[in-house]
Amino acid sequence: MAFTPNKAGQRLTAGGMNLNDMIGATVFRAIRGSGQSITSGTEDVANAIQWDTVDLDLLGAWSAGSATRWTVPMAGWWRLDGAVSFVGVTSPATPGTLRDALWYVNGATVSAGRARSFSGTIGTSPMTVEARSIPYLLNAGDYVQLIPLQNASISVNTGTGTYAPFMAVTYAGPAS
Repeated sequence: MAFTPNKAGQRLTAGGMNLNDMIGATVFRAIRGSGQSITSGTEDVANAIQWDTVDLDLLGAWSAGSATRWTVPMAGWWRLDGAVSFVGVTSPATPGTLRDALWYVNGATVSAGRARSFSGTIGTSPMTVEARSIPYLLNAGDYVQLIPLQNASISVNTGTGTYAPFMAVTYAGPAS
């Protein structure tokens, strides 16, 4: 559904919303239901989570043709929430020391978009790491991606089921 703001005095209808009424509304939610292989190394847009289950897309801002991206439909403040889970690694004997998730906008890292990388001894259990929940000023046409990172020296799949990676976008307010 395309978003068209109502004019002053215009009656709200099922096809239209007032921007003020949208503040605080979650407009997008997606999960990665099947495991996605994440290569070992540095953060890389090639590892961006490819959303395969979109539960909510009120503004029609996601396309299966660009499955890693949520494209901003209008300028404003948007709150980004998301997490990536990794399955446990049993081989190699050293499963790496880093698991992370961070936000990219237009293919580049976001200032303050990383929460806390998990570094240290990583066991064989699944692990979920969150990207920082952050309000961010975005322009129409910008695109947002959730980027996972791990250093197990082998590719590691994302979790599934209750461990599935997710991304949610909430409208936080107008740009000015």
